[in-house]
Amino acid sequence: MPSGGSDCCGTCWFNAKNKNQPGYDHVDDPDPDFCTIRDLPLSDPFYTYCGNHPHRRPDRDPITIGPVFRGNSLGDRRFWKPSPDTEEIRRHLLALVGTIEEQPPTEYPMGTSSEETVVWQLGEFREARAVGDLRRVASFSPESGGDGPFDRSREDLVALAHEALDKIEGPSG
Repeated sequence: MPSGGSDCCGTCWFNAKNKNQPGYDHVDDPDPDFCTIRDLPLSDPFYTYCGNHPHRRPDRDPITIGPVFRGNSLGDRRFWKPSPDTEEIRRHLLALVGTIEEQPPTEYPMGTSSEETVVWQLGEFREARAVGDLRRVASFSPESGGDGPFDRSREDLVALAHEALDKIEGPSG
């Protein structure tokens, strides 16, 4: 089995081959690998990743979050496909950024966290309606973090919020 991370499209419930179930139960099924929420054929599903995987969004979030990445067995992940850009997706991201708290939730440790993807994508969209929440997130202590085995600090999230604000408002000072 590939070792690019279990948060791949090969184990995602949005992969049509998996019949709405996360995990490895349908790996050997003959059906094609196809992302149903992005309308995207998956030629290498065990090395393809996005922010909607059950490890990232366990409540089965069917609105696309961020881009799609491709990876390798070393754990490297590189940008592959951009996020679609619709008003529905923008409103969803705005709702999600409004729920980000200074204390990070426990989340799957590989790749970019769900909250980091949300903040980054709002910057890529240059979504001015997010400025207030991005300023709030940018004010978090970078050292804030949990004490569990998969907890992260807020260093990357805070940096991404500053970058997003620079994209929206222009560089600050």
